[in-house]
Amino acid sequence: MGYICFSCGERHPFERRIFRCDCGGFLLVEGYEIFPQEELEGRDLTIWRYREAFGLPGDVEPVSLGEGFTPLLKREIDGTELYLKLDFMQPSGSFKDRGASVLISFVRWLGVTDVVEDSSGNAGAAISAYAAAAGLNCTVFVPDYTPEGKLTQIRLYGAKVVKVPGKRQDANEAAIRASKDTFYASHLWHPFFVMGLKSAAFEVWEALGKRVPPVVVVPVGSGGFCEGLFLGFKALAEAGYSEGVPRMIGVQAERCPPIHRAFAEGLDDYADVEVEITVAEGIAVQRPPRAKAVLKAIRESRGYTIGVEEEEEIISALKVLFSMGLFVEPTSATVLAAWLKMAPEEREGAVLILTGSGLKETKKLGEIWLQGREGLS
Repeated sequence: MGYICFSCGERHPFERRIFRCDCGGFLLVEGYEIFPQEELEGRDLTIWRYREAFGLPGDVEPVSLGEGFTPLLKREIDGTELYLKLDFMQPSGSFKDRGASVLISFVRWLGVTDVVEDSSGNAGAAISAYAAAAGLNCTVFVPDYTPEGKLTQIRLYGAKVVKVPGKRQDANEAAIRASKDTFYASHLWHPFFVMGLKSAAFEVWEALGKRVPPVVVVPVGSGGFCEGLFLGFKALAEAGYSEGVPRMIGVQAERCPPIHRAFAEGLDDYADVEVEITVAEGIAVQRPPRAKAVLKAIRESRGYTIGVEEEEEIISALKVLFSMGLFVEPTSATVLAAWLKMAPEEREGAVLILTGSGLKETKKLGEIWLQGREGLS
């Protein structure tokens, strides 16, 4: 068990307090197994029922807040049946609790006492929450445009917030600089964060009667959720627990499309793109460090990427979700916007991942509809 570098193949023991290889490449976890499905019935209904699949050392004690097992809601839109995975219904309000629980459990096992993270909000809230539960000190670097609701949540967990002028990438670079004196508990880089995200694939499989859907549509910023979901479904197939892997459809805002552009151009890594501030700020990652793994996952699953526009697509889809009683942040609405752009024959039975709660962005959501709109009618 240990890390292997995706770029150079160098292996590293878990005991090294690193988030990436010495060559600059991102890391993968080696040596993990699959959970015994015959034992699932007697296990707790959290992500930790799948612990073997995370690849953690055996003596790691979970730092858990009851994350996971979010509802899979069956609905029909325009005569087509689909499933909505309500992953915003997590302890800190987003899917990132899955990765934070596993990563912070590992970090505490290392003996680390201080962590830093960079985030547009949700990852910072998740890492802060689990750091608090683990008794760790936490500092979160955020873009200075991050909604105050998310920053309040981070601060109330006891973490220090450092605002960084500029774009999302600037906060990332500031956190890496700061990590020289502490530990970078990064959702963008660290492989154990991705390993925790695999749990959502296992939950979908269980909820569908131990089968996998034909298509999974997921927002892509750093792309860790897409990578983690694919690894989870692939592990199920390789263990003989399911047949095949769903087509992974990665969704990006057209204002920040480094992976979408890379897929379209046949690149192996993210494309250098000019970015603008998008309403879907949760996926505004200009230089996703694990992009090679994300693109590999999409292609290996026979999937593809979709870019969505602000007003006519993201906001319109958000309106539909609100009308269904689902109060999510704009980033979550990108998956419905993308699903509506898919070929009709590909939509049936698709699983759409709703990633973050709208309660974190009530001020911004209110402003969107107060600017020339009369309510939601």
